[in-house]
Amino acid sequence: MPPPRLNPAEAPRPAKSEAERAVWKALKAGIPAGWSAWHSLRIRDGKNYLGEGDFVLAHPQRGLLVLEVKGGRIEQRDGRWFTNGIPFDKTPLDQALGFVKKLERRLVDWSCKPPAFGAALVFPDTEFDAQPQEDALRGVVLGRMQLRWLAEALPAVVERALPEPQPARGGWMDRLHQMWGETWVPALSLGTRLRSLGERQFALDDVQLAALEGLLDNDRVLVRGGAGSGKTLLAVEAARRHAGEGKRVLLLCFTQPLRKWLEVRLAGSGVEVQTVSGLAKSIADAADGPNRQGDLTANEYWQATYERAADLCEPRWDAVVVDEGQDLTFEAWYLVRGLAEGARLWAFHDPGQGFWPDRAPVPDLFATTFRLTRGQRCPAGVGALAALYAGEKADEDALAAAVQDRTLALVECADAAKIVDRVGEEIDRLLSQGLTLADIGVVSMRGQTASDAIHQRERIGRHAFVHADDPDMENRLVADTFLRWKGLERPAIVVADVDPSVKRFGTRMHIALTRALVAARIVAAPPGQGRWPGHG
Repeated sequence: MPPPRLNPAEAPRPAKSEAERAVWKALKAGIPAGWSAWHSLRIRDGKNYLGEGDFVLAHPQRGLLVLEVKGGRIEQRDGRWFTNGIPFDKTPLDQALGFVKKLERRLVDWSCKPPAFGAALVFPDTEFDAQPQEDALRGVVLGRMQLRWLAEALPAVVERALPEPQPARGGWMDRLHQMWGETWVPALSLGTRLRSLGERQFALDDVQLAALEGLLDNDRVLVRGGAGSGKTLLAVEAARRHAGEGKRVLLLCFTQPLRKWLEVRLAGSGVEVQTVSGLAKSIADAADGPNRQGDLTANEYWQATYERAADLCEPRWDAVVVDEGQDLTFEAWYLVRGLAEGARLWAFHDPGQGFWPDRAPVPDLFATTFRLTRGQRCPAGVGALAALYAGEKADEDALAAAVQDRTLALVECADAAKIVDRVGEEIDRLLSQGLTLADIGVVSMRGQTASDAIHQRERIGRHAFVHADDPDMENRLVADTFLRWKGLERPAIVVADVDPSVKRFGTRMHIALTRALVAARIVAAPPGQGRWPGHG
């Protein structure tokens, strides 16, 4: 038998009626097990006619009972009903039955039907021990005396007021609670939020523009900013403005997916976009041929490649702009030094997204440093959780609000074999909220070589996808590793392959969450009540 439930639980809804407050107190003390009750259930029918039930009681097997509450001294004389000597325009029972009919029609609108409908009366200020003699009322009236022993008195009223139960249809009790309206947190659907975001995701705000204007006269600038603070947008705009002055401009980044995204944003601007590793390899290969690895390990190969390219490079750009500078090795910065000799050098970095602790920009390359102080990309609650994973103090109010309005959600999946299916189901839910597949990105916490990772599958649920470096990535569902998502973003991010035991898990989660413009979902094994994966 489910426990009793009174709504509101802490206090009655605002009402001038002392009688209704008395009934709420009686229900608080004596509602029988299995029953739920709602104070002041108001509805509007298809003709916009408003109706109110003082109290609505419901039992999943027995049915629905409306209680009409009348205060003052109630009596019946000469077939008419009075309160404190003043006649009623409509009898209390007729008022109750009128609301029952309206409520029945509203439930039919939801394709719902309880096992039975009925009505009863409550006179909290009237003492009696004998029921009214009117046949329709005998056994269905509660007074002050009965309220004192409501748990014992109510079952008899139910048996008298409700007909024999019939098969119920639909989640009628859930619909009652929905109509009553426990909680309303103003929120927009994900699709509406995305439409309101519009092109703002690709535009600098006034603070960022002011920072750019103030830095344009500096030749050697290192800009630091957290995820979503506009680093990549500033890098793009700085490169575009330098090119607009007739300068030869090179924009360097770390990953191929980001390079392709930047090429689209800078098409026709005259800016050359390269990955640092790709440029180094092309310079070294042009001099020594492509088969240079021999017995070198991968790390030794890239170290030698960067050093060789630095020795061979001829500065041919007027300005070099570097994005995601926290990921470049010392040898890569050695190459950048050579490329930018005699040229303007701007670099953007975020230590919070640095996956390799031994990598950082080389300070002596820069004469000016600047810090972007605000994160722009993520919703506040998603940013709060990302900060928690970065080891910072989280805004607990923003985090709670994001969970409440479903900006942020933990999708629990205890069976690792079903993770991919759960991710597919979550994609379907996001689509139902007005997003398209091109608005959704799946970020794996695993690396490129993990054969069982979600980005190695052929499909996710019923959906095909591409990797982040696919030429058509902006028009498709994308699934890829957390590193290959760096510098990129999507309205909705689904985080998968969540394993708190992996190296630098907090940094991985920080990177993944900060890709989200509108909403984030984490699909993972249940971490425990009130917890997030890998973080208490």
